[in-house]
Amino acid sequence: MNPTHIHTWDFVDSPLVNGRFLGGDGLRNPGAWVSWLAPTPFYSELFVNVQNSGGGTAASFRGGGHHHGEEEAEELPFAYRHADNDRGVRNFTDLLIAPRYVAAFELTDAQTLLFGASAAFGPNNVGGEDAGGTRTQLYGVDLTWKWKPANQSGGFPFVSWQTEAMWRRTEVGAFDWDEDGDGLLSDGEVEDLDTGAPATLDAETLNDFGFYTQVVYGFRKGWTAGLRYDWLDRDSGRYEARNLALAGEALGRDPLRNSRWRLSPALTWYPSEFSKLRLQYNLDDRRDIGTDHSVWLQFEFILGAHAAHKF
Repeated sequence: MNPTHIHTWDFVDSPLVNGRFLGGDGLRNPGAWVSWLAPTPFYSELFVNVQNSGGGTAASFRGGGHHHGEEEAEELPFAYRHADNDRGVRNFTDLLIAPRYVAAFELTDAQTLLFGASAAFGPNNVGGEDAGGTRTQLYGVDLTWKWKPANQSGGFPFVSWQTEAMWRRTEVGAFDWDEDGDGLLSDGEVEDLDTGAPATLDAETLNDFGFYTQVVYGFRKGWTAGLRYDWLDRDSGRYEARNLALAGEALGRDPLRNSRWRLSPALTWYPSEFSKLRLQYNLDDRRDIGTDHSVWLQFEFILGAHAAHKF
């Protein structure tokens, strides 16, 4: 999903796992890539991408700004603080390496199956004094199946099923909230409720995971109906321990890493090749926050020449 243009999406918004792990604008920093088309009887290609790991489009790495790349809140005062680590690229360890392998198979004259596996490795800016030595690893697998009969007209009818799963492993450095070194609790510092002193947190590794699966049916020329299910979860971090408090309130679970699921049906009409009108409903359930219901109406049009898209 990450490299696709917004106007090719089958839904108004991106999947939850993409937004949380890769940021609202996706992982797309300046860099370079090479690819190798393997001499196999089926389509088989290996890509290796090298990018700057800093900036606003590297959310899980040195992107900074939002905690773990989500848009719901600014940097949380109780989470491990972001270090000033957007220093540019000084050496090879500041780079983000993202390999991907793709294989496609023609199952029948009307059916195609595509399998992909991706990863991304680079430094992050989460973890106080140790930030800069801490790193993030992303792993993903995806599967796409498409059916389009031989008697189709203008690309319709068709059925497309796409699913993608990701796992993020984030190293978080140690942090000491006793910023002035006097051993006394000051405003804005996190308290260890067991001792009453400013809290200290050891280095740890956080694991987050999620997936989406979606089906889109082009039931007549210019019309599609789609349904997508998103799911996110994670393991708890020690920084979420309830014996830590800010302003007298126990910290508890980090809402920007909380479990979450969403169900999204959508109906899309393409009046022309260069425009679309979409109606979508989201049922969104977030742990400790509750359930949201939202309805989206999207109109989009394209001007000017545009290169062909990938499969």
